[in-house]
Amino acid sequence: MITEMYEFIRDFEGEVPGAAARDCGNYLDMNLGMAKYLAGKFLDSVLYGIDDDQLIYPED
Repeated sequence: MITEMYEFIRDFEGEVPGAAARDCGNYLDMNLGMAKYLAGKFLDSVLYGIDDDQLIYPED
């Protein structure tokens, strides 16, 4: 499910909902290009290559 969400972000085209001053006070922080870049980077560096070594939590 997480991989699908990041693929959706990476592949999204069109207008970002709420990315206008009348819709959101933080509309200037909505950068689709950067979101797509970061989603692709996370997919390639983490999600597509995940294995059991990455699923071990440190002990207290």
